Amino acid sequence: MLAETLLALACPEFGLADYEQIQLWRREHDAPRADQFLPHFTLVRPVGGWKQGAFIREIQARLAGQEPFEIVLSRAVSQPDAQSGAVMDWLVPSIGREALSALQDQLYAGALAPERQAGPAAMPHITIGRGTDVAASQARMAALEETGLSIRCLASAVQIVRIKGERVKLLERIPLGREA
Repeated sequence: MLAETLLALACPEFGLADYEQIQLWRREHDAPRADQFLPHFTLVRPVGGWKQGAFIREIQARLAGQEPFEIVLSRAVSQPDAQSGAVMDWLVPSIGREALSALQDQLYAGALAPERQAGPAAMPHITIGRGTDVAASQARMAALEETGLSIRCLASAVQIVRIKGERVKLLERIPLGREA
């Protein structure tokens, strides 16, 4: 039997041209994930042992009163991943970074607290590539930064996703700005 994990993602709303550009980068440097997941910020990393309904209710309760917020992606970062040995290509916000970190803290403040990984939290980011060639990743990200990167988007909902083996399924979309 395949293990099931659940996670919470902020999948911002992008303008069409920006969304298409991000997906182009992702398809070129992070396939097949580009077609499994929308461009996203991971708020709650994959956790096992939770019933879907209980996980969704916990996230809904933690999001009560959370308003949508603007994000501006203006940095391109090459980030080594010690756990996998890969190097990651990230888009990092200059605006909205604190709001994303606070939202992540809010989601882990309740029943999910034991699921939070020890150590410093990763900086909020959207992964647009991964590989093993550090120099190539650094060159890609430097070239992207030289373009004057500035992608505006809106965090307006959190998606609850189930991963089972290679299958990814959207379980729930929770809009921000709703009452408790």
